[in-house]
Amino acid sequence: MMEKREHWGSTFGFIMAGAGSAIGLGNIWKFPYITGINGGGAFVCVYLACIFFIGVPVLLSELALGRASQRGPIGAFGYFSRKSSILPKVIGGFGLGLSAALFAFGSNGLALMVGLIGIAFLVKGWSVAGFCCTAVAFLILCYYIIIGGWILRYAILAFAGKLSFATATDATGCFLGMAGDGWLSALLTIGFMVPCAGVCYFGVKKGIELASKIMMPVLLVIIFVLVIRSLTLPGASKGLEFFLKPDFTKLTTQGLLEALGHAFYSLSLGMATMITYGSYLPRQRNIFSAGLWIVLLDTCVALLAGIAIFPAVFAMGQSPAAGPGLIFNILPLTFNAIPGSLGWLWNGLFFLLMLIAALTSAISIFEPGVAALMEHAKFSRHKAVIVTAGSATVLGMVICSSVLTWERIPGVEALFQTLTGACRASLFEQIDYLCSSWVLPLNGFAIALFTGWIWGVSRASRELYRRGVPATTLERTEKIRSLFFMRLSVSFWSIFIRFIAPVLVLIMFLYAAGIVKFTK
Repeated sequence: MMEKREHWGSTFGFIMAGAGSAIGLGNIWKFPYITGINGGGAFVCVYLACIFFIGVPVLLSELALGRASQRGPIGAFGYFSRKSSILPKVIGGFGLGLSAALFAFGSNGLALMVGLIGIAFLVKGWSVAGFCCTAVAFLILCYYIIIGGWILRYAILAFAGKLSFATATDATGCFLGMAGDGWLSALLTIGFMVPCAGVCYFGVKKGIELASKIMMPVLLVIIFVLVIRSLTLPGASKGLEFFLKPDFTKLTTQGLLEALGHAFYSLSLGMATMITYGSYLPRQRNIFSAGLWIVLLDTCVALLAGIAIFPAVFAMGQSPAAGPGLIFNILPLTFNAIPGSLGWLWNGLFFLLMLIAALTSAISIFEPGVAALMEHAKFSRHKAVIVTAGSATVLGMVICSSVLTWERIPGVEALFQTLTGACRASLFEQIDYLCSSWVLPLNGFAIALFTGWIWGVSRASRELYRRGVPATTLERTEKIRSLFFMRLSVSFWSIFIRFIAPVLVLIMFLYAAGIVKFTK
């Protein structure tokens, strides 16, 4: 029998949990290196614009959907669907049309997948969108725990003083040796999964909320310490200028679209997390202000991570455009070179920061699977946690065998070659690419359309500013002013969620599909 739905114990606890979901490896690992690749400050400006114009509207929509329905994504979409709505049929038809276009561009396997989704919309309606959100959260969890395991090992090595590499080649060799060892990666994956499952096992208040209240303040303290140390290094100003001074001549169309995609990844949008977390909100909580606090904390940590990393990288003479290896290969060298013989401490603090961020995000993408099993399979929380952890770990171990190459699973490579027409370097990269470049944008597109045109902005707006202006605590003039500001804010939100966000997300998707091309 399904257990009674739990709720957050406090607004602060919810904000910490929501911020913990958003503040993850996307902020501290991915954001710095894609900023370095895309030229620095100009990319940061575009990313902030994407957060404000697209991230905030979609985040508020997800929270409102969850709170209003008191259900996870699958149930939330089904709860507010109108039986007579023709939009699912339009989306289904659009999917079939896009499938035909993909066939024309040679992406036969991907065309088949899009076509199947279109047919599913025609048959099952909006519940398909909720299922896609939940499924992508599970897939991301399966490879996210692998990265978490690597970070766990690096944190241990750092505090033990074993990251004192002499050259970048030594650092790269250490990482490749770990990533290429399937059994070691699998063991580390299990070691990282255990605390994630353990937190969710104890529920919303005693597990997720309590852990977030402890870990998030620790994370903020560590990042401030690293920022202060980085800014006091000789030559740090060059890194700060690279990160914060925009030079739009260095920005390409690919960089623009990458900024848009990263806004989704960074805020955990389109992956069921925020809908699930929103469903644990009591009616009296203010979604609008809580959502803005989550975005503010997430964005501040991303910026602080860049301020902690780039001044140190420039001061120690390293390259900011090192790509994904920036964290595992370049930063250990950077921190070891800081004067004072405390490289082990700075490395340790940095990878502890990464570990906390990875844990809070992994917990958040673990929870939608648990909630779905509790809601639809009628599992108890404990049983749902065990099933989710076990299945994610098993698939994670398969991915561990193909972090660097397909050699150990050639049949799987052939399958993806058939489905997508082209393969990334490994199963690990393939799943990450499909989730972040294809499924998350499509999910965000569906959420924006559903909120703006099916559930309706008027009903969604009422959910957003419910209890936003308590009548018993304000003078009449203050009430009118506050209510006016709230309604004005929600009016802007409704424009973005109905028109701007869907169009921009669709453009990003069509560009990723190769249907829309730009000259630069």
